[in-house]
Amino acid sequence: MTAISDDERRITIDATALHDHCVALLRALGVAPADADVTAAVFVEAELMGEESHGLRLFLHVLGRLEAGGDRAATSITVVRDRGAIALWDAERSLGQVTAVRAMARAIEKAREHGIGLVAVRNGNSLTSAKHYALQAARAGLIGIVTTNTSRRLMPPPGGRTPVLGNNPVAVAAPAGRHGCFALDMACTAAAVERILRARDLGIPIPPGWALDRDGRDTTDPAAALESLSLLPFGGYKAFGIAMVHEIITSVLAGGPMRGGGGTGFQPYDGPMHTAFTLQAIDIEAFQPRAAFEQRMEEFLDAITAVEPIEPGGRIVFPGERAQAEQARRRRDGIPVVAQTVETLGAWAAKLGVEAPLGA
Repeated sequence: MTAISDDERRITIDATALHDHCVALLRALGVAPADADVTAAVFVEAELMGEESHGLRLFLHVLGRLEAGGDRAATSITVVRDRGAIALWDAERSLGQVTAVRAMARAIEKAREHGIGLVAVRNGNSLTSAKHYALQAARAGLIGIVTTNTSRRLMPPPGGRTPVLGNNPVAVAAPAGRHGCFALDMACTAAAVERILRARDLGIPIPPGWALDRDGRDTTDPAAALESLSLLPFGGYKAFGIAMVHEIITSVLAGGPMRGGGGTGFQPYDGPMHTAFTLQAIDIEAFQPRAAFEQRMEEFLDAITAVEPIEPGGRIVFPGERAQAEQARRRRDGIPVVAQTVETLGAWAAKLGVEAPLGA
């Protein structure tokens, strides 16, 4: 069932209906049922959490890559090494979402045996939402840590003008008792490309410190920033150093192409992405009873959120809190999807012969 809101140009869609529709599109492109279910769940969860930059917008790119062969519909993962608490996989351009879910599942298995588990992956496609896989561990009662490099070079070193690293995000999640889960997910650039696109569309400047123009100068013009695609790290050299660490424990460690290795990003759709990611799980029970840990997490987060806000009527929140609340609301009330996105999904449905397109 859908509800149309013309003033916002959005269509509200039930989460289950959206998930089933995404599965049908993936199946029509040759993805196995279980893999289609896993992949759809990643993108729908991003929409549920209000993180549209990692939701259907990227799902449409994955459809294009499946059709063109950039992402392989049939999962083909080679286990290069599996020893003790670690494993090394070659994803061979399989769907990033399927690869990452399987890798975290293996890391959880290893953590329950050894106290910690780590799976490094090379030659992957984008896993899109690092937080999804960190939460996979947290919901199983472990701490999850996910790092990835990216296929497009977006960030120059401090003092340089040529991008040499991607935004190399990290996600960390942990069970937190009555607070649900702590979930931090952040890239190393001061702002995401999507925010710069939004500023361009609204005709407003971007803040200083977000991006450079083609001449290597700080710019507040979103068009100049998008032309150069040279984004600045938050905190200057500190975040650039963090991005280097993420590169070391992903592509350098896994033996994959470094710094994207000439990867194309999502487009062209038949191009390689050359991403590498590392998924880690820590078994809380190896250190203390899970119930004791979650009680300590409650006390910890209570202390953070109890701080008096600067603005009257404000409230301090912890990483992941807003997303959890939005997820519950959208699961209950439906997901407001941009009408143009619904139309594009409908075009894919018609093209692939999938019945009952959304919004019909």
